[in-house]
Amino acid sequence: MKKNILLLTGGYSKEYAISVETGKVVARYLDPDLYNVYAIEVTSGQWFYTDVHGNKHTIDRNDLSLTLEGKKITFDAAFIAIHGTPGEDGILQGYLDMMHIPYNTCGHTTAALTFNKFFTNEVVKSAGLNVARTVYLHQRDFYNVNDILSVTGLPCFVKPNSNGSSVGMSKVKNSESLEPAIQAAFLTDSEVLIQEYIEGMEVTCGIYEKNGKAVILPLTEVVPHNEFFDYEAKYTSGKADEISPARISDELTTECKQLSLRLYRQLNCRGIVRFDYILKDMSKFYFLEANTIPGLSEASIVPKQAAAMGLSLKEFFTDLINETLLNH
Repeated sequence: MKKNILLLTGGYSKEYAISVETGKVVARYLDPDLYNVYAIEVTSGQWFYTDVHGNKHTIDRNDLSLTLEGKKITFDAAFIAIHGTPGEDGILQGYLDMMHIPYNTCGHTTAALTFNKFFTNEVVKSAGLNVARTVYLHQRDFYNVNDILSVTGLPCFVKPNSNGSSVGMSKVKNSESLEPAIQAAFLTDSEVLIQEYIEGMEVTCGIYEKNGKAVILPLTEVVPHNEFFDYEAKYTSGKADEISPARISDELTTECKQLSLRLYRQLNCRGIVRFDYILKDMSKFYFLEANTIPGLSEASIVPKQAAAMGLSLKEFFTDLINETLLNH
């Protein structure tokens, strides 16, 4: 009997459009022989399903059900395809836990932790991994530019603490540019990080579980054509080269995969997670961030890693749903 899958897209953040694109790809490749897929758009006002005739049907969030033609539909599992809030920060996970609906991502605690870059860096640093020197600011704080630069040096990066896709992120090359960059980041988040610039190769590792065992995808080397791997470079064709497998030694490849598996376990991750690093001097990995809901559009890194492994998106998404149901 086919399973009813609740595919959650949209969200409340500036990553809304990216989430919709991820949702379209997931809907296209989830196996129709195994699943009835209902793509639900999540907005701050309502959750709704759009049928083939373009009619919108509101989801009843009291029992997480959808009524079509007088028939009430409930769901066997949820596939969260929302980047940013409420999909990546633990809010949806907590709600789905209360509804007793299994889902394809890590739990609410891990999601809330990893969405906060500062907290994640502190945990990763305590686990013995290399992280960039960082200054944390809240909007209520008073700060001194010279004090900040004494920690981070120049150039440095300014980024919102809880945003993805490099939204609100800047590379600062001189002291005069730091204050405007901080204020720009505060437009998208009440918390901001200023981090030292680490020169090196950006390398990313995707990992998920199948039948309880880790599957580590080929590493990807990211070569942005812009100043850094910003929003434009991530989502505009031709603005970055994403090379899988990464052009590094077998020893470094093994080290990166081992670091990623270690973090996957220690952070209590589930589903597909992408860990990003800077490889400095082709010898030392610096942790950047953990993406617990990485982009899954056909132009995104993880699907390209799966393809490099010989894994179709249909097979990949089936693995994710099967593991979700198995864990439940």
